[in-house]
Amino acid sequence: MPAPIPMGLNFGLQNSSQRFKRKFRWIFAIDDRGKATVAAPMLPPIKSSRPNINFKEFNVQHLTETIYFPGKPDWKPIPLSLYDLKCNENQVFKWIKSIYVPSEGKTGEWRPSLEKSSFGHFKRTGYLTLFDGCGFALEEWVFENIWPQQINFGELEMGNSDVVTVDLMLRYDRAYEREPARKTLESDQGCKDSC
Repeated sequence: MPAPIPMGLNFGLQNSSQRFKRKFRWIFAIDDRGKATVAAPMLPPIKSSRPNINFKEFNVQHLTETIYFPGKPDWKPIPLSLYDLKCNENQVFKWIKSIYVPSEGKTGEWRPSLEKSSFGHFKRTGYLTLFDGCGFALEEWVFENIWPQQINFGELEMGNSDVVTVDLMLRYDRAYEREPARKTLESDQGCKDSC
């Protein structure tokens, strides 16, 4: 008896070892120059995205036609939305204070972004890791020199019972994909490859 023919084009989806990447299985971590700070304990994440790159083009005039070439890569900022929990110290505002400390009744203190302060560095390294249903890492992105370009502490409304959130727009120098450093969410997973 011949093997069954899959419907449509054969992309290997009939193979039981294939694992789909799901939009809700991810962790965003920010490394404060050696001290790993996962964004979830900092403030739990709601929404983010993977990198977005655009190549600036330049053209060359050639006889009767125009020829285009890819130029410098332009990495677009990525959004990161976090739940705003009650904690002893707001980690997002602590990040702001590593470069700018507003004070009551006087001009805010400003520090250059590359200078290390008592609060740490402003530009850090970010890690976005995607997991499968068993907690095994499928993909990891590294964001070099990431910093909050825009921070929105959110609006409030008396007639709305939603949870308060903090929305960040994160700027970075470059991003690349690498072999996941964090192999699993937990050190001991009882799952099998059938997840």
